[in-house]
Amino acid sequence: MEVRKANVMFGKAGGNASRNSYTCRISLPKTWVDRMGLNPERREVQIAFDGDRITIQQPEGSSIKQAPLADNKRIRAFALVWEQMYRNHANIPFGFFEDMDFIGKGLADLGFVMDCGESVKRAFPGVDVFKDNEAFKRIMDQVDLQTLGNAIFSQWRYWNHWSMGRMEEADFEWFVIAYSRLAELAA
Repeated sequence: MEVRKANVMFGKAGGNASRNSYTCRISLPKTWVDRMGLNPERREVQIAFDGDRITIQQPEGSSIKQAPLADNKRIRAFALVWEQMYRNHANIPFGFFEDMDFIGKGLADLGFVMDCGESVKRAFPGVDVFKDNEAFKRIMDQVDLQTLGNAIFSQWRYWNHWSMGRMEEADFEWFVIAYSRLAELAA
């Protein structure tokens, strides 16, 4: 995940606002806005505040389109590289697994979506594919390319953004299983 420091800009509120009212703004990096598919014609976002963190995301049912699914040759090459990276994780600086430009941008450019695991949950209801590697292996013959790519993107995002813990060996193995099968599906 890419992190930047920013300053909140405070400006006097206009109109009928009280004398001591302020508006607050933060300038966002254009590359991030571009990656979300936002532009002057498509600028609606959903913001949320949980008491500690402000998040900005595309609204539910957004008409912003994902990138079309890339050709299988590109998907296979990406999957083979990252299968080896996760397989040999002890010898790889951990920053490679967290940096948005390496995995997140790559998965998005290939046409996969970080959908919080919704597509794989819909395809395999009642199967905990994210925490049970044996259950994950059992569905490998039935999963399609898009669903698996979306699951990888969602699991990666969980580990690089939401999880407060460190990845264990079984978590790295999950990615090895997933990327290996993604490469097979793209062959």
